[in-house]
Amino acid sequence: MRALLTPDYVGALTYEHLLAGSATTAFTLSSAVYLVAGHPEVESKLLDEVDRFGPLDAVPTADDLEHKFPYLDQVIKEAMRFYTVSPLIARETSEQVVVGGYTLPKGTWVWMAPGVLARDEAQFPDPGEFRPERFDAGGDEERRRHPYAHLPFGLGPRACPGRRFALQEVKLAMVHLYRRFVFRRSPRMESPPELQFGMVLSFRRGVKLVAVHRPHRIAA
Repeated sequence: MRALLTPDYVGALTYEHLLAGSATTAFTLSSAVYLVAGHPEVESKLLDEVDRFGPLDAVPTADDLEHKFPYLDQVIKEAMRFYTVSPLIARETSEQVVVGGYTLPKGTWVWMAPGVLARDEAQFPDPGEFRPERFDAGGDEERRRHPYAHLPFGLGPRACPGRRFALQEVKLAMVHLYRRFVFRRSPRMESPPELQFGMVLSFRRGVKLVAVHRPHRIAA
């Protein structure tokens, strides 16, 4: 065990957990709020759903987050499509395989770009539009879409193990935020925002928003 847990290994593992557990969630939350701030019709539907949940002191349970916020779920999925946090996913073939007519020998590195898939017009009509309704489970667009067209958490046995927790974390944060505030884009925020590509996507100069209190929702 001592031979395995070298300082370099422990450091790399710690960095990976911090990156996966904080940077990605922070980016998803920031991008969702930024996008909603620029689309009043989306904000109106989101506020209506959040307000219908109950009084300010009612804390959503895990089951509530899973089943009582369908439009919020669509907003987050569309935000993850619009700004895909993981620009690249890499896999190494464990045996020779044929993909799309190409023979890949064992040990070949295969790179996939989820952000490119998320902008495929055949799967996402008008991909440059922020439209959460495209993820409505009862809609034609969602039913027609290839099940692997949107892969923000990867796929299969190597998919992100924190998927469920991360989604609930973002949902809970947005419920609490929109119960008390709405957000407006700051005039100091460039448009479109400049992105920085690394292990995960980020906003090069951050997201600049103005938080506006919702007086009728402030608890006494």
